[in-house]
Amino acid sequence: MSAVASVMTGSSKEYPAGRALDVSRHAMMLATGAALPEEIVTNENLIGELDLVASDRAVQFSLGIRERRRAARGVPVSKYLCDAARQCIERAGIHPEQIDRIVYCRLFGDHSVPATSLRVLQRLGVRRGIPAMDISAACSGVLHAIDVAISAINAGDDYVLVLGGDISVGRPEARREVDTRTAFLNGDGFAAVLLGPSDRPHFKCRYFYTDSDLYELASIPFGSVIANGSMDFSPDVLNLAMPDGRKIHKSVLESCAILSRRLLELAGMTMANIDFFITSDQTRLVWQDQVKMLGLSESQSVSCFHKYGNTVAAMVPLNLNEAIETGKLKRGMTVMMMGHGAGASGGGFIFTY
Repeated sequence: MSAVASVMTGSSKEYPAGRALDVSRHAMMLATGAALPEEIVTNENLIGELDLVASDRAVQFSLGIRERRRAARGVPVSKYLCDAARQCIERAGIHPEQIDRIVYCRLFGDHSVPATSLRVLQRLGVRRGIPAMDISAACSGVLHAIDVAISAINAGDDYVLVLGGDISVGRPEARREVDTRTAFLNGDGFAAVLLGPSDRPHFKCRYFYTDSDLYELASIPFGSVIANGSMDFSPDVLNLAMPDGRKIHKSVLESCAILSRRLLELAGMTMANIDFFITSDQTRLVWQDQVKMLGLSESQSVSCFHKYGNTVAAMVPLNLNEAIETGKLKRGMTVMMMGHGAGASGGGFIFTY
């Protein structure tokens, strides 16, 4: 790890020094939940819908994806988020009224305003006027939200619900212009993580950075550029723009190297101390290369990319949920967990599950 660069390729920025996780009231992960739309869209389905010159075999070889989920027409994001939240809350054995705060990591949500997290509160039937907010940090969003949850629990909250996921798979009737570089990547998925207080420390350390030099490495153009007239509205402004997939791949691996080195230094550990690895898996090869770079075996991690695709903020919690549901991740294991927002944003933790 000592030979790893301290910043991303092509960046002029300096990343912050790590700080010790200094809390007087500890937090732990209590439960996870997931909600996946019923419709399964295979590579062959997409090829037919979009009239593409491609093959299922070629897509699987290059990206490692077989299928993804697509949200039902007319079903809002908040409905899926509420389903994931209910599963998570039930697994934790608490009542929705006990939740003190909700943080939702979004792309679009139900609306720009009000926050979609408020609609989730409404769907859950929570009568207390607790804090609820939406944040935007792409694939690293849930890590930022967990960081907020740890701080909130330290400040007195008992239960903080973190949500991630959105609708990003286009329907053929939307008539979007197809970008073959990204057409097969995305899937619709939703996940929840509940954090609560603990009488002993579980989170060993945390580290986060952003890099504005990589601002345009991947983007969805929709925003105030339409309101101020610098871009005309069309369905295409909702598409993921990713000009260079190789740079994305490289940036994720560099982010993984930087985060792992910083986290291990802060925790006073080596990779030999890490039992399990959770990360964002923008493609199956991205996941495999991260695992290999860290010197781990694939049995020490999970990837849902082959069946769910890139679900953006839901990637990390869906992988976490999968690891728990399959029994690969067990209580007492030491976990390194991280997420990478195309190099522009990254963060992670080392914690005891």
